Amino acid sequence: MRLDATEAKRKAVHVGMASFALLLRWLDWRGAALCALAALAFNLLVLPRLGGKALFRSDDRARGYPVGILLYPLVVLALVLLFPSRLFLAAAGWGFLAFGDGFATLCGVTLGGPRLPWNTRKTWSGFAGYVVLGSLGALALSSFVAARFASPLEAAAFLLAGLAGAIVESLPSELDDNLVPPLAATGALAALLAALPGAASLLAPAALRQLLLGLAVNVLVSSAAAALRVVRPSGAIAGGLAGTLVLGLGSWEAYALLWAFFAGGTLATRFGRKRKDAIGKAEEAGGRRGAANVLANCSVATFLVACAALTPGSAPLLLLAAAAAFATALMDTVGTEVGQALRTPTVLLPDFRRVPPGTDGAVSVGGTLAGLLAALLLAALGFRLGLYPSSGIPIIVAAAFAGTVVESLLGREGAPWRVTNGHVLNFFNTLAGATLALLLS
Repeated sequence: MRLDATEAKRKAVHVGMASFALLLRWLDWRGAALCALAALAFNLLVLPRLGGKALFRSDDRARGYPVGILLYPLVVLALVLLFPSRLFLAAAGWGFLAFGDGFATLCGVTLGGPRLPWNTRKTWSGFAGYVVLGSLGALALSSFVAARFASPLEAAAFLLAGLAGAIVESLPSELDDNLVPPLAATGALAALLAALPGAASLLAPAALRQLLLGLAVNVLVSSAAAALRVVRPSGAIAGGLAGTLVLGLGSWEAYALLWAFFAGGTLATRFGRKRKDAIGKAEEAGGRRGAANVLANCSVATFLVACAALTPGSAPLLLLAAAAAFATALMDTVGTEVGQALRTPTVLLPDFRRVPPGTDGAVSVGGTLAGLLAALLLAALGFRLGLYPSSGIPIIVAAAFAGTVVESLLGREGAPWRVTNGHVLNFFNTLAGATLALLLS
């Protein structure tokens, strides 16, 4: 992206609009939501008639409306509705939206420098701009709205949340950066702030022993998996790290759920291998997973398990969301692998247009039923292990189904919103499943 006059004005407005977040100190959630709706109506109906088209990018002019300018107030509205009694978190999310995304572009374009290895369209300078300036902006707005200064530990939580937002913003995705990164950063911030009181427990002798046990077990397991060529070397390292955190910070029960997901996905990958080879849709490297697969499918659940260990009062809810993330990833994997192996009708959502098996974003009856069964079995296993009550089973299955639908819509071939990177799709898939489980419960 080039910082021409239009883009410079656009980013100036983008950052400057954060000043309205200061009003959240005196508004309740209803007033804040009405303001966000009014801003959406203004951006859609009035702004183009007042010279606002000067802020439109070339694709906005071709489309007839500006996606980013409309998403901005919609994301603010979502933040207000998600945190109605904690508007300081909505203010923080507004800070990530305005300062994080705005300065990521400004730093990346003006400073340049080395490119990110996972996305060569973006730079380390832009990544750092999001983390540092986004976190500072979110901290300043949140502190003003809460009418108190943050403690050093809380400031560290803002920095980590900014890192989470920067990682999501840097992913190779065609979705507008106004949408997912600020929501992900704010969700991470809410979880981290809730976990702060339990952070000191990590230094207790029992906690350190459990973490060392998790490390030892996963070094052995990952080494064996790599030696047996079940996973690729990078997958063994990433899987070992995820397993260490799940077992070391969580429990054997949560660790069993992780292995249930891995075993189910591995078996599904090997199902109908010859037919998938024939249509060119078999997993690369013989189905052996690498680090990208692990990060895409396990990072959300691993984060939730770690937070559950630090917030005992919310542990059942967070473990339910973690199980939903695993179940969503498993349903997607099983549905895709079984659907491609069976000769059942395949359609695209939402219009149910018939397409050949293997079409990106397509779903099939056989694959969907197999995926639902896999999600149900994993949800039931989590209940039997005592991670959450039986009422969590239908919530997990519903969240897995909805998350998989989101993934199919985002991956739909020919859609203007399409996300083409499969690993990014899988990450969004698990994030949607976990979020929907939290909202449903």
